[in-house]
Formats: sequence, C-alpha cells, structure tokens
Amino acid sequence: MDGIMNFLEMLCKTSLCMALLLMISLKLASAQASTFQEVSVDVGYAKFLTHVWSAESTEAETIFALPGSGADVSRYQYLGPILAEAGYKLVAINQRGILGSSGNLEQITLRDLAGDVIAIADNMKIEKFHMAGWAFGNRTSRMLATTYPERLASLILIAAGGLVPALTEPGELAKLLDDQTLSEEEKIHFARRTMFSPETEQNVVRNYVRGLTYWPEARKGQTEANRNTPLEDWAAGGEGPVLMIMGVNDLTAPIENGYRMKAEHGDRLTLISIENAGHAVGLEKPKEVAEAMIEFLQKHAI
Repeated sequence: MDGIMNFLEMLCKTSLCMALLLMISLKLASAQASTFQEVSVDVGYAKFLTHVWSAESTEAETIFALPGSGADVSRYQYLGPILAEAGYKLVAINQRGILGSSGNLEQITLRDLAGDVIAIADNMKIEKFHMAGWAFGNRTSRMLATTYPERLASLILIAAGGLVPALTEPGELAKLLDDQTLSEEEKIHFARRTMFSPETEQNVVRNYVRGLTYWPEARKGQTEANRNTPLEDWAAGGEGPVLMIMGVNDLTAPIENGYRMKAEHGDRLTLISIENAGHAVGLEKPKEVAEAMIEFLQKHAI
C-alpha cells in the first residue's frame, strides 16, 4: 500500500488532491486484515459446520450468527467480510441437519437450539459474545438471550417477524424453500414475492436462487422446536440491548413487526429500517446492514 500511495503522491500536486489522498490512506488503514475459514465444531452430541470471518486481531469480539428457517450460512456471505474488516469475528452456524451439521431434530425446543450455540461457544472458549439471528434465527437468538443473559453483550435481530401476519400469499415461502421441482424462473418469481424488494437487481435474486439449497428435515425440526416452546419463554429476548434491522419492503416479516417491538421495548431496542430491501436485507443491502451493526456493536462493546 505504501508504494501505491507514494506513486500517487508524485502525481498529485494540488492541496485538494493531497487531502483526498489522506482520506484514502486513512480509509485503507482502518480496514483490518481478515481471514475466512470453515470450522467444524464437535460438541459431543452433535457436529456443527461453521463459517468464520475474522479480523486477524486476537482481541476481535465474536458475533455468533444464525440464518433463517432451514437455511445455511450463505445468508451471511456479504456481511461476514465487512464485519471482519471492521475488526470483528463473525461465526455463522449451520444448524442441525444443514450442510454437514448433525444432531437430533425430533421433539426438540428452541432451548435445545440455543444450547447448541452455547456448546459451540464453550468449545471455542468464547465466554461472552454478541448474538445475531436472521428471520427464524431471531427466535433461537432471543431464547438464548433469555436463558443465558450472562453470556451476551448484545442481541441483533434481522428481518424478524411473528407479531404481524406476512403480506405474502399463504404457502409462497414454503413453495420456494421446499419445492425442489421449481424451475429457475419459478424460483425467481417466488423469491421476488417473499424475499426481495422490487428494487433489488435481478442478478442478486438470480444468484440467490442458484445457490438455494433445501434442508426440509431441518426446517421441519425447527418448526417443531418453535411449536414446542411457549412464546413467553423467549419473546422478550432477555433484558439487554437489542438492534432490530428491517427491510422496508419485507412482505414476509413486515416492518410493522419492528414498530411493535420498538413500542414494547422502548429505549432498550434500536430499530433500523433499510430502504429498498426485503426479507433478504443482508443480501440486498449488506453495506447498510453491516454499518448499522458496527455502530451498535461499538456502543455495546464487551
């Protein structure tokens, strides 16, 4: 980087140009070196495949992250690098039955799924961390925050629904996530209806459906876990600070969910609404989502 900057300085003679160079150099310096690796974690009763984006600093604070119903960690593919460059470690967890992760899926509860995160954290020797849950993952994350409040520095909910009915037609999301006979164009149709804003570029939607994988048994197990867990056991999400990030155009988890959560939790909850984004807000607007997360995390450092 020093060689590039020296060359540019030779070409740059005006004070304005030098000021711009200074801004560029500061920006480059602030971006930390980062790494990515797939890490298999054996907790005894199950194995979990995680994707880890991390700053090289040994002092990087950890964010454990869960994707949505029956989904793998590809949801975090754009957020991970940005957060790592900002100095954090994002550990995205493929839950039971997904992409090489194992574990019982029968007669489980959200408490069991929250316990998986704690078991992974213990295995990695991480005592305190931040927790992020996207879509269905927000339920397990809130269960964890309620059951293990001493382990969390903060809670982040992305595209969290449940309080307000979806604005999609019944069965549309299930069709997208469960029907493996759909053509690519049919997948794009249902993805547009359930996951993305009308403003989202077609290539983003197409890349999503081309990478879409199906884990029906995992989805079934997660649905059962939710059904087996009383709402009052997890809905409050503990008593700590909460960041809620919602896409303005989300039809699956309408932004009204955010307004109601804010009204219920007051100053404890920070609500961020992202324009021109839907249920896949972290894929559509990763920079905006990551910036909101980083600002929040800095306020609630471990």
